[in-house]
Amino acid sequence: MSAVFKKIIRDYKLSSRLVPVFTVAPELELACARVADFIGEKFIGESEPLVKEMLDGGLAAYKRTRKTGNPHVAFMQGLFAGAHLLYARRYVARDGERYHVWPPMLEPVTQFEARHVALGTEMVDEQCPESVTQRSAAFQLAARALTGEHFRLYFEDYDVAHTFPDSQAVAG
Repeated sequence: MSAVFKKIIRDYKLSSRLVPVFTVAPELELACARVADFIGEKFIGESEPLVKEMLDGGLAAYKRTRKTGNPHVAFMQGLFAGAHLLYARRYVARDGERYHVWPPMLEPVTQFEARHVALGTEMVDEQCPESVTQRSAAFQLAARALTGEHFRLYFEDYDVAHTFPDSQAVAG
């Protein structure tokens, strides 16, 4: 388990809620750790750190379908449902009047933060110029978080992203 993921679990008291999920599907722990390592803890979603919101989304979906369907698949749907928020606002490091802008999905947020640690980072209320769908963003993040077989399992066999419209760009 990564240090970032451990810190998020500890800071937001998620351990007792995640244990049942990881017991049913242990591979999800690795996926969650990879999401946490990619996004980090400073990138803000709707109102809280995005990775925390994504874990909450996964847990809520898991709880809803625990007795009626495939809860581990629902967890993945909930986890990746917030991926489009990586495009909703810009993440920047200010260097005086100059800005360094994180390019969505081209590198991990944590790598961008490490490169600009001396400058500090912040969120800017400006949507990324790319036109991206919620489905596309979910697939992009899943490709970084899941191993090949798990990606196939969740996205080919179960088509986790089927709930996302793929014809309209997400408005930020």
